Amino acid sequence: MYIDDKGIVLRTVKYDDKSFIAHVFTHSHGHAAFMVNGSRSKRSGVARLFQPLTILSFQWDMRPTSSLHRMKEVRLAFIQQSIPIDPVKRSITMLLAEFMCHTLDNEAENAGLYTYIEFSLQWLDAATEGYASFHLVFLLKLARFLGIAPDMGSYSEGDFFDLTRSRFVPYAIPSDTVMSSADAQNFFLLGTANYETMRTVAMNRHDRVRMLRYIEQYYSLHIPKFPAIQSIEILQALFDA
Repeated sequence: MYIDDKGIVLRTVKYDDKSFIAHVFTHSHGHAAFMVNGSRSKRSGVARLFQPLTILSFQWDMRPTSSLHRMKEVRLAFIQQSIPIDPVKRSITMLLAEFMCHTLDNEAENAGLYTYIEFSLQWLDAATEGYASFHLVFLLKLARFLGIAPDMGSYSEGDFFDLTRSRFVPYAIPSDTVMSSADAQNFFLLGTANYETMRTVAMNRHDRVRMLRYIEQYYSLHIPKFPAIQSIEILQALFDA
């Protein structure tokens, strides 16, 4: 029996010349993999539906014993207006998709998480300014849903942040796993901000790149086998251009 559902595309993997596998975070059952008939070429109408972080509406036959499913009546649940044509927004979504590919692969049903991701993508698509720190706030909020949230309540002015202990500390030597007091303050402000207030956190592009590296390191410390994120280099190169 087919059910109506929505899902957010995380990535696609070529299966053969006529089909590919789409990894999708669904509203009803969390992560699921689907066999899709059609070319992955950018010229393909089917492939355009399955770009990273597109939001789809579809029907599928959910069988608990199957690891690969089939969709039908697939269409866009939300038509992105600016993300596909804005190089910065497109690079941001590539980055976030890569993070989520490595964190949601085994995620079960989580309607709250699905709603958060969908709302965030719609907010980014509509934003015309003030979204330079969007990816940082998104990833810090995502950590809450993954059960690895930093202890923001431990912050006091002048503290450092220990990535390994996941808390702010009054004394430490800055390193790859310990933020300076200035970075720790920005980390706290971003972690307690939302998309409307994040623009008040004064950071330049170098600060944001450094903060993103710290967040990547934080994920790698708290999620087993979390790999290096390749899209960071792309995003950095775009900002440096």
